[in-house]
Amino acid sequence: MCLSHINRLFGLSLLTLMLASCATTSGDRDEHGDMGSGDNGAEIDAGVVNDPLKGGLWNKKLWEGAPKPYVDGLKAAQRGQSNAAMKLFRKSMFDFPDFAPAYTNLGLQQLKLNDLTAAKESLNKSLKIAPNDAVVYNHLGVIARMNGKFDTALKHYKKAIELKSDYANAHLNIGVLLDLYLYELKSALKHYEIYQSIISKKDATVTKWIVEIKRRIAKGKK
Repeated sequence: MCLSHINRLFGLSLLTLMLASCATTSGDRDEHGDMGSGDNGAEIDAGVVNDPLKGGLWNKKLWEGAPKPYVDGLKAAQRGQSNAAMKLFRKSMFDFPDFAPAYTNLGLQQLKLNDLTAAKESLNKSLKIAPNDAVVYNHLGVIARMNGKFDTALKHYKKAIELKSDYANAHLNIGVLLDLYLYELKSALKHYEIYQSIISKKDATVTKWIVEIKRRIAKGKK
């Protein structure tokens, strides 16, 4: 399977794993809008797209053309070994410079380590190869939000949702942005509710936020 075909498959079919530190939205948002510790106020995907480790004929067939260092990098990332993972992703990038997922996953590990400049650079390189990757746009939104560029963050989240309408984390992230930073409560409520409708089990914390935001909207009408 050629790399260009794999890149297209990554753009069309997204199956992401959550980082252990932000698998849920447990924890209250502080005055900066951060949710719990370690997640920087937004849901960050591990970037393991079409995870080959889950087995199954479909996944096995999909991954026949993936570079071995890249797959090994995913395994290292799942074990929480960010430095080892980044080394393997860079090896994949050197050997296969047009393999977009390596740039994406390098960027997500850099974001996990709070290296925003490097993460943004890696994600933008991925977009040049595969310009329709919702995961990349979502995380560029996270970086923009962390840098205080809220309008840019909004643009990126909207693009992620345009590319993948059922992308739960993008709906959650845009909801937090609209709620706590842009004060567009009705729009924030809409995205919180969409998020809850997409995930398999409703998030108790987000349910509380929905109750709170409805109260704030009602209070504003008085």
